[in-house]
Amino acid sequence: MSWRSVMITQPTKLSIQNKQLKITQDEECKLPLEDITAIVLETPQISLSSKALSMMADNKIVMYSCNEKHIPNGIFIPFASHSRQLKAIKQQLDCSESFKKRCWKQIIIAKISNQSKVLSLCKKNLMAEYLTNLAKNVKSGDTDNKEAIAAKGYFSMLFGGHFSREEENIYNSALNYGYAILRGAIARSIVSYGYLPCIGIHHKSELNNYNLADDFIEPFRPVVDLWVKENLKNNTEFDKYIRAELINLLNADVLIQGKLHSVSNAINVMIASYTTAINQNNYMKLELPEILPIKIHSYE
Repeated sequence: MSWRSVMITQPTKLSIQNKQLKITQDEECKLPLEDITAIVLETPQISLSSKALSMMADNKIVMYSCNEKHIPNGIFIPFASHSRQLKAIKQQLDCSESFKKRCWKQIIIAKISNQSKVLSLCKKNLMAEYLTNLAKNVKSGDTDNKEAIAAKGYFSMLFGGHFSREEENIYNSALNYGYAILRGAIARSIVSYGYLPCIGIHHKSELNNYNLADDFIEPFRPVVDLWVKENLKNNTEFDKYIRAELINLLNADVLIQGKLHSVSNAINVMIASYTTAINQNNYMKLELPEILPIKIHSYE
């Protein structure tokens, strides 16, 4: 099981030697490819061989490029890594609208419930109770947009009444970074199960190659929200140590199928359950995560 995330912030040469990623800076280190979940490239000064890219794809490693603000802006994921991809794509395309709307309902219920848990952990009990009740009234397809209603109260309660997701500040920088890491990990899992990430359940933009990832990220977002609330202040510098902690949230505990899993493994459980839901035409087979207090998963 892969578990290690690698963040590259200095000029580096990446190569492959004996099924290990060789990282050459002032010194060298080697990591088994099978241990690596994600690689984040935060500097443009990277030397990378085509063999390294090919081996990363073979080992289902997701790699991110970042812009000058250190926010991930590109994703390299394995291509055609499923043995029966055509079958999976046909099943994906054949899903009925009613099935997709019911799946979206379950996703939004899970998202709002996890937002409620975040507020409860932050001692915002009245709004937490409000969101719990809101989650109970989500309709198929979320036709009356309970997601947006929940988000408005949730973010203002979590970060203050004047907070806006459009502002440039430490909170939004961290949220955007953490969400981008989750999005890439979900896209990797979607591809590994043979699906096209551009074909979404609810998100349908022709300009978005990751509509399905943007569907399935929703119940995982509160993991990032909780970490940001607990660890950042308005005067905090968005440095590499914070970014490393956000990447490491892929190893945070969540509950799924009644068991503890890391976020990274829970994503795979979720997408596997989507396959089961499609095969049985039963949206109730969709397994979604429940947030827990932030704790890094023990792999022992």
